[in-house]
Amino acid sequence: MPKVNEVIEKIEKFAPPETAANWDNSGWQINLGKDNFSKIMTALTVTENVVRQAKENGCDLIISHHPLIFEPLKSIEKGVITEAIENGIQIYSAHTNLDVAKGGTTDILAKKCGFTDTKPIFEFINGIHLEEELDAYIFAEEIKKRLRLDNIKIINLDEKKKIKSIAFCAGAGGSEIPLVNEAGYDLFITGEVKFHEAYEAKDTIVFEVGHYDSEKYVGEIFRSILGNIDTVEANEKRPYSYN
Repeated sequence: MPKVNEVIEKIEKFAPPETAANWDNSGWQINLGKDNFSKIMTALTVTENVVRQAKENGCDLIISHHPLIFEPLKSIEKGVITEAIENGIQIYSAHTNLDVAKGGTTDILAKKCGFTDTKPIFEFINGIHLEEELDAYIFAEEIKKRLRLDNIKIINLDEKKKIKSIAFCAGAGGSEIPLVNEAGYDLFITGEVKFHEAYEAKDTIVFEVGHYDSEKYVGEIFRSILGNIDTVEANEKRPYSYN
């Protein structure tokens, strides 16, 4: 059985901590100083339910994408942090460093959409130029099938019909829209766009597929990084539904 530090070394070799954004809080969230672990649970987001699942499955190390602790803490009340500590569960997160890693969340989003040869165009954005034009709305239906979605939000201020280049950014990529515009990409597929960010999409169609659904494949990524180390993927779902 490998040690905890060996697990972290594997993750940090794949997604070096120094590549995380300076506003991020990737790395240890709860470090109890335990060198050994029984089993690992992987998760997109650490919630009380995920900690409960870890406890039930005998997992005492959680590797997540979203950091458990993001904003400075002024106090700690009974909840996910205390639940983890009381059960001896350590938590480590690989966030924006996993987003930008080769084979990380943005690469996997593009792969699930049918593209394996995208190239980095900005820090958090990968892109591809197509050989032939695609009909934007027919392609939207294809993306829904590929990502197993009932709905996607389409932002198309200029009512464009055709696309010949696509940019990708897993997670909340709305703030990157001006860069995608500047680079001249016809379509931007990302997880989340705020209201005012949508108005920045002047020359680019945007498919907002949902934050969760753009990053729900992190379990696959962690499994590929950790190899034959015993892991359990948390049972997670969107925190919202469509009616």
